[in-house]
Amino acid sequence: MLSLFKTNSIILSVILIPYALLLRSYGLSNKITTDFDNSGLVSDFIYETLNLGQQGSFVVALILLFAQAVLLILITNNHKFSGDSNLFVGVFYVMTGSIGVSYLGLNPALIGNTFLILALMNLFGIFKEKEPSGHHFGAGFWLALAALSYGSLFIFLFFGLFAINVLRAFNIKEMLQLISGYLVPFILFFTYFYAIGDTQDSFLPYLSSSFGIMDLRDEIQAYALVPIGVIFSIFIALIVNYNLLMEKQVMKTKKNINILFLFILFGAMSFVIQADVWLEHFTILAIPFSILLGILFTKMKSTVWKEVWHFLLFLIIPISHYFLT
Repeated sequence: MLSLFKTNSIILSVILIPYALLLRSYGLSNKITTDFDNSGLVSDFIYETLNLGQQGSFVVALILLFAQAVLLILITNNHKFSGDSNLFVGVFYVMTGSIGVSYLGLNPALIGNTFLILALMNLFGIFKEKEPSGHHFGAGFWLALAALSYGSLFIFLFFGLFAINVLRAFNIKEMLQLISGYLVPFILFFTYFYAIGDTQDSFLPYLSSSFGIMDLRDEIQAYALVPIGVIFSIFIALIVNYNLLMEKQVMKTKKNINILFLFILFGAMSFVIQADVWLEHFTILAIPFSILLGILFTKMKSTVWKEVWHFLLFLIIPISHYFLT
């Protein structure tokens, strides 16, 4: 099945839609989570504007997941992460973005992913740029919108600052450019709420209610162990194959790969501080997981093993949805 996605034509990424429908089919006929008490200002605005029911939430989440997958394919192909252009990154984004049942509706973490991807696009663009100020500002701006979609993503401000220092020599001016971009959405939202006299009742409570220490929405039960196990297994596989990921890569790509591992670290840290957190939080990790798995599977020489590992992952996800939920 994976061989279908070896094409380098971005137009053929449309085949990710039926692929995603197969993985996420549980949400077509079964109850999925559509109400999230941990959404931010941007997420709540989207929910109130669209006023989605269960099926609407499923459809919009599917469309957004597909759009994000295409963005990641474009980013990785443009920056030549794996040498060969293919759709593997999109495949693994759809897969790792569908692991749990709570992933299947439109959730705040999925909305936040849109802005995290746009921030990464800016960060990947600053290596050896003579005038990268626009990229720094843009990265900060999108990271702020991610935080305003899903509160614990505020920690990615520090990810952005660390990433700049991985890519380039320490420069306080460049860090201030990122921070300036980060502050703009907060200032705009504050100005709006101040103008309508609602800073105390809406803006500040939104910010403060996003945080809690290991504030789990549900108790960890048997059905949650499969998604957790898959996430942990992918992480271990990436760590074990770190040298393979770095093999024959140019310096720019090596730095970008290190940024993706840094992304995983901050994604895991954000779980600890998010209020009302649950498994859909790990939708965030689909971004670095998909890029790194795309590189790994492109580099793997055995076509048989590629298909075997992909098929096992493909089977585990819907089976766990139907039989362990």
